[in-house]
Amino acid sequence: MMAPIWLVCCARTVGTDVRAEIAARCPSAQVVRFGDVTTLGVLAESLADSLGGVVVCVDGVTDEVEAAIASFAEDRKDVALLAFVERVDAGIVARLFHAGATEVIAAGGSPACQLRDSGACLEEDRRPEYSPGPPARDEDLEKPPWNGAAEPVRSPETTGSIAAARERAEDLLAERNACERFWGTSEDDGRPRSPLVVAISGRGGCGKSTIVAAMAWWAAHMGLKAAVVDLDLMFGNLCDVMGVERVCDLAGLVDAKGKPACTQEAIEATAMKIAPGLTLWGPCSLPEQAELLSLPSEQLIEALRREADVIFADTSVFWGDAAASAVSRCDRCLVVGSGGVSGGDSASRAVSLASRIGVPKTRMTSVFNRFGAPGCGEEQAMRFEMAVALRSRVRIADGGSFVGDLLSFGRLGDLMVVPGAFARDVQACTYDLLKELGCPLEAWDEQQRVQNQGDPHRPRIKLPWHKLEGGGR
Repeated sequence: MMAPIWLVCCARTVGTDVRAEIAARCPSAQVVRFGDVTTLGVLAESLADSLGGVVVCVDGVTDEVEAAIASFAEDRKDVALLAFVERVDAGIVARLFHAGATEVIAAGGSPACQLRDSGACLEEDRRPEYSPGPPARDEDLEKPPWNGAAEPVRSPETTGSIAAARERAEDLLAERNACERFWGTSEDDGRPRSPLVVAISGRGGCGKSTIVAAMAWWAAHMGLKAAVVDLDLMFGNLCDVMGVERVCDLAGLVDAKGKPACTQEAIEATAMKIAPGLTLWGPCSLPEQAELLSLPSEQLIEALRREADVIFADTSVFWGDAAASAVSRCDRCLVVGSGGVSGGDSASRAVSLASRIGVPKTRMTSVFNRFGAPGCGEEQAMRFEMAVALRSRVRIADGGSFVGDLLSFGRLGDLMVVPGAFARDVQACTYDLLKELGCPLEAWDEQQRVQNQGDPHRPRIKLPWHKLEGGGR
């Protein structure tokens, strides 16, 4: 199978930082560099299914650049588009995101940018480049990637910058490859991967965390190994909702230098057992460490896909890299909302954002929470469902103050076993979802079948269910 091809629009040599970003996402990628952003659409169309991603390096955002990015983002919503900028400028970043960039990376001050600013120009700058993904070795940098060309000229003062940048990129690539060798990648072993269910919302206070905790509890109660990851890394409260006695900091997945250390020991040390078959990870004890956990969170979920039967992930209203990555890779996206002003509109924007990062609407389900409460009646539920415009729809009945009272003491299990409309709806929703995702529920089905047969010794009412002789009843 041909390796994915990444298109890089850069007026000069592809920087080491750009290569490192590509290698971190796809170590086997091949890189094609071109200089005119207006040809982006033509090249992307010619590569068709072989295209792995696009990188655009800009000093500033012109109308031409913005139009080219917007056109590509509209046609290829499933392909990542990374924008490298020389400096952090709020206006430039906003325009790039509005145009359709999936990620904006500030490269100013890096060794690669210092090389460009110094005016040094290698021979490769003047010719098209087509090279395999990982950063070149020392001996490769001394040779042009085509036959019969002159040796490149390197300025003496930039030699140290090139070596430092190359060393940094190689360290990042080796670190990621080591992690992939330890945990494996999502496609390498051919084993089935556990489904990932991610809950999102357009605004806070709609009960999203409660829904995630309750569904995970039912999944474990049905005999599955259910993992929960709180990706509201800064201010998540799933540990309170689920009644954790000893909170473990998810920042244990990074070392003292802030580098990812998602080893088996670290994953086990940061796990919090809630109940048999139910385990929680996250959030951070120190909110300022949340930015360090983008890659470790992604690695954690990939590891759990081989250990758990199902994974539930909660998110914040404001997505970071960790939440966006989980949403883009999820098997089912729950769009949770409730009544109130602009509830449907905010949820609709969340659906649009999820669609732009590659989640098809066939993998989304609208969940209207607190159905039946004041301000959450039939009319409000219909407005919400019409706004999000998803074919898959679920309504969760309001549990009243009883739900909040029990969860404030971390008594999630008591809430689920007490008969009520809320627990009944969550159970039914969880069962249907797990069935659709192919989770093993045979033991639970058999248990329910035996219970539904009832006690043969209980008094029974004699009713004429069967026809009498002669056709009467």
